[in-house]
Amino acid sequence: MRAGEPMNDTVPRSLTQEPGAGASDADLGIRIRFMRGQRKMTLDGLAEATGLTKSYLSKVERQQAVPSITTVLKVSQAFGVSVGDLLGETIKQDAICLVRNGEGTPFLKEGGGDFNYRAIASSRTQKAMQPFVIRPPKEFQSPASFTHAGEEYLFVLSGQIEIEFKDRVVRMDVGDSVYFDSMIPHRVRSLGQSVAEALVVVTNAD
Repeated sequence: MRAGEPMNDTVPRSLTQEPGAGASDADLGIRIRFMRGQRKMTLDGLAEATGLTKSYLSKVERQQAVPSITTVLKVSQAFGVSVGDLLGETIKQDAICLVRNGEGTPFLKEGGGDFNYRAIASSRTQKAMQPFVIRPPKEFQSPASFTHAGEEYLFVLSGQIEIEFKDRVVRMDVGDSVYFDSMIPHRVRSLGQSVAEALVVVTNAD
């Protein structure tokens, strides 16, 4: 396939076997394409179900774009699976899910940019909450704000963070937190000299 050529909306034979567990930012796109093929869902269908553009989803599947947290949440909801299932984490059904420092599934901005996030506790299925550690960039990565089903909690671990809502801008320091309806348009960036870090917990839509 030539660079930039739209992907054919069928799943090739090489993807008829499920990708290995523990998806990274490199192979999550392959896993999304595989799960879409399992459901006989076209890119148009997935775009309609998620509210994302067909061209963006195609880039994610072809590993030309790294999906944001919002994208991961919307795609998992469209497929009817947990974030852990979408990420391909090994299932450890235990009443207590311990995640050590540095563990989880990391995702980096394509091209080695500042923005990255790490999905934590994704090995546990049927969670009421989806926790992430994020390191937002110093500049907004998109002119558009994000929305997704559920509610969201953000706690600043280090640095300073700015959250832009539809009707206000909130600036936060270490120890500050905010809880809001995720359907309110929002976007996040770091302030100050260094990239900030925050814990983000998102509830499922239901």
